[in-house]
Amino acid sequence: MNEVAARFSFIIRSSRFSLEQVANQKSVERCELFFTDASRLVAYESRTGAKFKYSYQWMDATNQTVFRWDNTTHFPQFNTFPFHRHTGPDEIPESFQMVTFEETLQFIADTLIQ
Repeated sequence: MNEVAARFSFIIRSSRFSLEQVANQKSVERCELFFTDASRLVAYESRTGAKFKYSYQWMDATNQTVFRWDNTTHFPQFNTFPFHRHTGPDEIPESFQMVTFEETLQFIADTLIQ
C-alpha cells in the first residue's frame, strides 16, 4: 500500500501504514491517508492464500462517508456480489465492481483535482 500511495503524494498531506503477518498464512495491511482537502481514506486489505478482503472508506473533513468500497458478503442481490460500494453519509449500498487500492486513489485524485 505504501508504494502505491507514494505515487499519489501530490494529494496526500500525511499517512500511516501498518502490516501484520499472522503465522505466515495471513497478512493484513492497513493505512490511513489524509488528503490536501482534509478528507481521509481508511484502507484495509487482508490476504489468506487466494482469499482477499478489502475495504476502502473515504470520508470528508467531518468524518462523514463519501464512498466506501468493499467485498463483505452482505448484498447477495447485487450482480457484482460480493463487490459493492456505499455512498454518502447514509452509506447507501449499490452494486459496484471490484476496485483496487490504486483505482480508489486514482478516483479520489481525479475528484480532488476537478
